[in-house]
Amino acid sequence: MQIITVDENKCIGCNACVRVCPVHANITRLKDGTTDEFITTIDSQACINCGECVKVCRHNARGYIDHFEIFKDYFENKKEMILIVAPAVRTSYPNGEWKVLLSWLRKNGNCRIYDVGFGADICSYMYNRYLTENPGKKLITQPCPAVVNYIQKYKPELLSYLSPVLSPVGCLAVWLRKYQKETVPMFMLSPCIAKTSETEREGLYDYNVTFKNLDKYVNKRKIDWDAPAEFKFDALEGSIGRMYPMPSGLKETMLMLNPSLVIRNTEGIHELYPTLDRYAETPDESKPDVLDVLNCRHGCNRGTALQEEDTTLLEVEQIMHRITEKSIKETSGGIFGIGRFKRFKEFDKTLKLNDFLTRYHDESAHRPKLTADDYQNVFKHMHKFDIISQNINCGACGYKHCRDMAYAIYYNLNVRENCIYYLKQSLKDKYAELETRYNEAVQKLEKLENQNV
Repeated sequence: MQIITVDENKCIGCNACVRVCPVHANITRLKDGTTDEFITTIDSQACINCGECVKVCRHNARGYIDHFEIFKDYFENKKEMILIVAPAVRTSYPNGEWKVLLSWLRKNGNCRIYDVGFGADICSYMYNRYLTENPGKKLITQPCPAVVNYIQKYKPELLSYLSPVLSPVGCLAVWLRKYQKETVPMFMLSPCIAKTSETEREGLYDYNVTFKNLDKYVNKRKIDWDAPAEFKFDALEGSIGRMYPMPSGLKETMLMLNPSLVIRNTEGIHELYPTLDRYAETPDESKPDVLDVLNCRHGCNRGTALQEEDTTLLEVEQIMHRITEKSIKETSGGIFGIGRFKRFKEFDKTLKLNDFLTRYHDESAHRPKLTADDYQNVFKHMHKFDIISQNINCGACGYKHCRDMAYAIYYNLNVRENCIYYLKQSLKDKYAELETRYNEAVQKLEKLENQNV
């Protein structure tokens, strides 16, 4: 399924999407019948659905597909369904608006509503339990489906490190299906484009509905955001799991359960994916116990499928600070620690680790590496005949290095006309050709004039 979409009528080939893509998932070509107009589409097999191209597109050419239309049918026809809500709802709809939203959905639909934050509690518990039962094991966290997509497609050598513990929403779905015997369709409400791919990969919950599309819908239906609302989930609300949407959220929750763990974290496409590449080359003895990773720089609180960002980053951080303080206080059971981790002791009695584990598959279809001769052949077609011209690295094409552009051209992911150096050299060559023809014409004219004298 192609999740990221392109409106070819709006795309102008500005290369912004190429510039932010952490993998070679864009295909740039000349528009039909033109020699200087470009359009950039997507190789869906290469795409990891990180959503960065959607965020940076200023021409509204990039979009995405979620399951909103299916949700709308269920909601308006009052079909029975379950809504499982990402913890980021608290920062996406701050100042109690998230309670207004969920109360409105419950009142106007036929749904039970559960907190994925509770699934995050299960997730943290299962990580700790898995590491306890597998001493010395090194893990990369997997709440972020874009990361899973990247490793399956581009770094299969890391599959053995990718945590087998399901994501928070996966853990909640298992709990609902196996332990609560829920059978009706499950719709996740999330700030994430890539969660749509998780529904296909795991099949534990059925649909992903993004906050952005949901927000448009409820506003069109004239929801009253100022209405007073008291709201409680249909089961337990998340405890420390409410911290997951912030950067290093999983790290903080796991350290609360096991302070002796060595955990490192990295977020954002420009740091995350190079870090994973370096991680693959790092000896196990130098790896942390856990590498906590998120595709989005500011965590799920600034996910790829949010409504307009009315809340500033400082406000989001303040909300998360309050949530963190509350979670720590609730988990510790007061200043004397009475009832500390009571929820997790209950998990000990009732939950089986194997129920919350998954397996991954090698989905890599790597293009062969280019030889030195391959690169030189491409560079010749780009009018780059020396080492200096082959390493200008101006970035105008969207790639950091000229070699990346040459790679893309070799595999028909881009065209040489999209290289400024090639265009300049072509103009110089054309000018030289015209100058030669002009001089030849002048000489012929002078010869004719001399003959007529």
